[in-house]
Amino acid sequence: MLKRSITVLGLAFLLTACGFHLRGTGTMQMALSELNFAARDALSPLGKEVKQSLINNEVQISNSAPFTLYVGAEEVTKRTASFTAGTRSAEYRLTSAANYELRSGDLPALLEDRVEVQRTYAHNQDNVTGSSQEEVLLREEMRRELVMQLMMRLQAITPAQLQDLKDQAERKQQAEAQAREAAIRAQQFDEPQQSPISLP
Repeated sequence: MLKRSITVLGLAFLLTACGFHLRGTGTMQMALSELNFAARDALSPLGKEVKQSLINNEVQISNSAPFTLYVGAEEVTKRTASFTAGTRSAEYRLTSAANYELRSGDLPALLEDRVEVQRTYAHNQDNVTGSSQEEVLLREEMRRELVMQLMMRLQAITPAQLQDLKDQAERKQQAEAQAREAAIRAQQFDEPQQSPISLP
């Protein structure tokens, strides 16, 4: 028994050292130590879980942070995957997805992407309650996986990368502003000037 326990502990240590964690457990080493957080609905289950996951991963949530993580609304769909004639059961495909952006001030989004999870489950008309409960549990699991996907994406981003994207966005914004000003000046220059009115 002792030998078996040592073996299990050894395997657990090796898996943890390799960065492996059971679903829904453990934390990730984030390069971004500080972020502002905003969401389409910060009080929604997705908004709350994303914010809590950031905190669990030791990311400080601050309004004065140089970069903001914005998470859109959770988009959920349910479609028939298959239906067997003559039976009272069908398979449904559930989808949960959310768009997210990393922003800085009033600049356009520095980075934008989407996370998505799909699951298929059997709905039994003879056991509607059980099928409905299964769908609720699947939705909760899918939301947790959405959050985990998002954390893994953020884990790969460094402050230096975001700063580089910010610098590029600022240069682009400045160039566009200069181009607009030049176009206005050119238009004013091309407009015919009215001759002064000669009085008798």
